[in-house]
Amino acid sequence: MSGDIYLQELPAELEWVNTDEAISLSQLRGKAVLLNFFAGSSIACEQQVQDLRLLETKFHDGLVVLGIHTAKHPVEADSKLLLKTCNRWNLRHPVANDREWLLWRQLGIETWPTAVLIDCEGRLVGIYPGEGRRAELESRIQEILDQAAEKELRSYDPAPTARKPESRGALRFPTRLVASGAHLYVADSGYNRVLEVGFDGRINRQFGSGNPGHWDAKGTEAGFRCPIGLALTKDFLMVADTGNHAIRRVRLMSGDVDTIAGNGLCGRPSAADISAPRATPLASPVDIALQNDRLYIAMAGSHQIWQLDLGRGSLSLLVGNGREDAVDGTGTFSSFAQPTALTVLAENLYALDAASSSLRKIRLEDGRVSTLVPGGLYSDGVTDGLGMAARMCHPTAIHADTARNVLWIADTLNNKLRAYGLAKNELKTLNINYSLQSPSGVCVAQGAVWIANTHAHEILKLDLKTGRLARLAIST
Repeated sequence: MSGDIYLQELPAELEWVNTDEAISLSQLRGKAVLLNFFAGSSIACEQQVQDLRLLETKFHDGLVVLGIHTAKHPVEADSKLLLKTCNRWNLRHPVANDREWLLWRQLGIETWPTAVLIDCEGRLVGIYPGEGRRAELESRIQEILDQAAEKELRSYDPAPTARKPESRGALRFPTRLVASGAHLYVADSGYNRVLEVGFDGRINRQFGSGNPGHWDAKGTEAGFRCPIGLALTKDFLMVADTGNHAIRRVRLMSGDVDTIAGNGLCGRPSAADISAPRATPLASPVDIALQNDRLYIAMAGSHQIWQLDLGRGSLSLLVGNGREDAVDGTGTFSSFAQPTALTVLAENLYALDAASSSLRKIRLEDGRVSTLVPGGLYSDGVTDGLGMAARMCHPTAIHADTARNVLWIADTLNNKLRAYGLAKNELKTLNINYSLQSPSGVCVAQGAVWIANTHAHEILKLDLKTGRLARLAIST
């Protein structure tokens, strides 16, 4: 057909981050090729990867997925950071860093994520913006492969794989932290487990087998998939099991793990009030906060905050209309953009809105949302000062320090530890003589600030009296 468009080759300027050799489209003739345009800071892109993994498995002898990264924030254009994202997401297909957005502009891409399908002869056959389109992609890929087989053009050679893994250590991509009087609890996300650790670094107990999965059981027999958020009560440890789109509960006396919300599928709840939380899909719950019998859930994938009534066993929407934005208001007249961290202080719920790089306050008595540190979609900055003049970049962890009336913030893409003083509404950066690498967990206990230095696979202890910072030696 005269109107057919062929993508002859990929731009030579692409930097392939998890493979030593550049990938050429000409070497992939005879296979369907899916170009996945994504950004590492996007929860929608992370959810898209789950669908792509299913497609790769089904069409293992006919489909090649190539990741094309285009950064939302300038810092994300760093290839070392991108490789960390590849490993954190467990990507096994080749990924290229399109620093200058060359291929994005060439194909007229407009949003993250976007899938581009190329047939076995190099013909561009479809552009699919947004997530949740696996059924369409699956049908079209099958057509492409069937047509190639009819023409005897189909290649059954193995697809190129890529992997430059992290060095094996005691932790892998630790994220949120909570502390009791005797223990530190660590969401060891990369190893699909939650650890109970003494303040000396010794591991007392492990919840989760270490293998990704979703099953209830006791201790190391249970299955988690990228657990992130943690909340502690006297008898229970609540876990936002992000990769399973579920909320799990650990009975600390026995070590038993059960599921209290989410059916394991990614999706928005079908109603604002859910009487059977275990039967409903959730969309990437990444953090939780607890007050009395209410568990607040940062539902990053739906840009909302939900609440689980632990007494009644019901789930309901608290704030956010589901539109990715940063708009103040009450209840569903407010908008969030990938809320990723929660903490409660007095009668207020504080939330970090990662995609808008902002700090929000939700008044629990009436659901009124206000902004304390502003930003905007894909905005960034690292300015200290009074709230409305301050700036952050994709912050992902927060802790309310009641003794000091301070909110501790892991300002992730700025690689900074920040403190927001509630008395003066002022944001400050702590000058610590240590290189933070995408910190995404923080809590206060034992007179110290504990920091999950996520991309360095370590926990740090900052003594609040002496200012001394030390690495916690994790041991069994």
